[in-house]
Amino acid sequence: MAIERMAIVGAGTMGTGIAQVAAQAGLQVTVIDTDDAALEHSQGRLDKSLRGAVEREKLTADEAGEVRARIAWTTAWDAVAQADLVLEAVFEDLEAKRAVLSRAGELARPEAILASNTSTLPIAELGELSGRPERFLGMHFFNPPPAMKLVEVIAGARTDPEVTAAALALCERMGKEPQLAPDIPGFLVNRVFGAVLAAAVDIWLHGAEPADIDAAMELGLGHRMGPLATADLVGLDICVALMDSLHAQTGHERFAVAPELRALVEAGKLGRKTGEGFYVYER
Repeated sequence: MAIERMAIVGAGTMGTGIAQVAAQAGLQVTVIDTDDAALEHSQGRLDKSLRGAVEREKLTADEAGEVRARIAWTTAWDAVAQADLVLEAVFEDLEAKRAVLSRAGELARPEAILASNTSTLPIAELGELSGRPERFLGMHFFNPPPAMKLVEVIAGARTDPEVTAAALALCERMGKEPQLAPDIPGFLVNRVFGAVLAAAVDIWLHGAEPADIDAAMELGLGHRMGPLATADLVGLDICVALMDSLHAQTGHERFAVAPELRALVEAGKLGRKTGEGFYVYER
């Protein structure tokens, strides 16, 4: 099926970035949020991103203007009924997603595709919450969506193969490199990253310097960025939430959060966004 109109529920960093990517691919996009301030911040975040793309000569000024014109922001849910694809991009909380997906399932057209940008929650379960599991799947973008090529596409047990094929085609239209992932906690990337980060933290607690751990992973395994620098970039609070989710869902102790890592989060040392995490940053 052709996807030309997209509704994104959630005006945060991910929702805004995905809206930009979709609009750059020619889709008409509506960003929906209950918070007017969030919608205003979303517009400012998009404008900043588009200015940067123009400065880096990734887009012309005219192209950036066309992208901006394809995106609308609203607190109303009317656009869901017109969308070919409705993407949930709210924070990683099952109850929050339940509320969004159940409402989207009620309002969307029968042939519309529903998707979640969840990074860890079971797609089959979320599909049931939507009331239309055959038309539901996961589309996990990575931050920042305009720059990151990967999208994990996750089919649930009842997802129609036509829906999966349409999602893969859309990702390619958006210039992404989709990878099919199994519907397991953490899917592909976060399943690996949670275990790698836990191991890196364990080595740090044995006395190794963060820079040495990261350099070893970069030089020895060819990683572009070591796990502790990556955690600082993602946000240590996000990483702890991810590992807690993986631990709760799998029971594997490899995902258990070290008390020292949790203490950094409790002290407000969240990484780049606060100026300190495993490293100290100039602000």
